Amino acid sequence: MSIAESADHVGLYLTGCDHDTAQAVFAALQTAFQDSGEGRGAPPGQAAEAASGTTVWSSTLDARTRTGSRSSSAPPLPGPVSIDLHGAADPVRHVREELEHLFSVEDLGTVPGEHELEVRLRLTARGTA
Repeated sequence: MSIAESADHVGLYLTGCDHDTAQAVFAALQTAFQDSGEGRGAPPGQAAEAASGTTVWSSTLDARTRTGSRSSSAPPLPGPVSIDLHGAADPVRHVREELEHLFSVEDLGTVPGEHELEVRLRLTARGTA
């Protein structure tokens, strides 16, 4: 499942959280990756519900719009949140760097492809990892 629109776009897929937590994580990333104004940044929404009842929240970031601005504080996380990043290696690395600034990040695995990468991370609030 990939929603990345170009080599510079990174698909984000969050699980293990409610709508408010997903919105907070996406909003924190939007501070670092401002929408280019082209309407490409998809607002987070419920992408799918697995047979197990797990909800997947999805959005897309354009890594070319990285501002260098960082949120001064991370949104609160009530518990661990899983996030999958899909895209080309450099854009995925940029998104991961921003996540590492905000949260404690545990690498759960990487699947390389011919032209893109899939990375699964577990996010926790700093000090609770």
